[in-house]
Amino acid sequence: MRTYGIDPNTNQWTLLTQTPYQNAFNPVVYNFTDSVGDTFTVTSTLYTATIDFSLPPISINQGDTLQNNLIVDSFGNTLVNNWENVSQRVLLPAVPPQQYILKPVTNSLFNTYGLTAGETVQVSPGYIWLTTLVQTLRLIEGESPFYGNYGIPAYKSVHTQIAPDAAVARTQAQYSPYFASLAVSKQQLATQPTYNISAIFTDGTVIQSVIAT
Repeated sequence: MRTYGIDPNTNQWTLLTQTPYQNAFNPVVYNFTDSVGDTFTVTSTLYTATIDFSLPPISINQGDTLQNNLIVDSFGNTLVNNWENVSQRVLLPAVPPQQYILKPVTNSLFNTYGLTAGETVQVSPGYIWLTTLVQTLRLIEGESPFYGNYGIPAYKSVHTQIAPDAAVARTQAQYSPYFASLAVSKQQLATQPTYNISAIFTDGTVIQSVIAT
């Protein structure tokens, strides 16, 4: 995960740091209020796999760092509760058995990728929007409590065996304003839903990418 911000000297997007931060509290808890005044609490907790185990189709290795992200509204309702294998950069399909994981005292296990405190790295905003587009193509409609009109109707598509072409076209239209040119097309012979992305950033950078959802 990376944190981006605007460099006040250049007014350009910069890579501020790659997170989670070294020696931060574990869990990390913070509150935020949306545009209509609803308050939410986000809790991120880090764990370490103490043995090798499997959550099909994913195999977790001893020493892998796992992160639990929990979002609760002001009424105590759980909106999001997901688990991620940060070491492998993959979402887990189920909650890992508690006897197989251990919560570290701090999250100092995270790699800082060689960045030093206060360091900024110039990046094109096109990469940020491309990453957001890819995340949206892997998002289930209604999965996000904040962006319900983003994502793909994955479950419905599996049940009906009808490709979510309309949702993909909508997603392309949602992100087209952030590119000089953007095209998202279905890969016809793929064994799973796969999309070809052809993008030209506003600075002229040309990107071709294949995204399996």
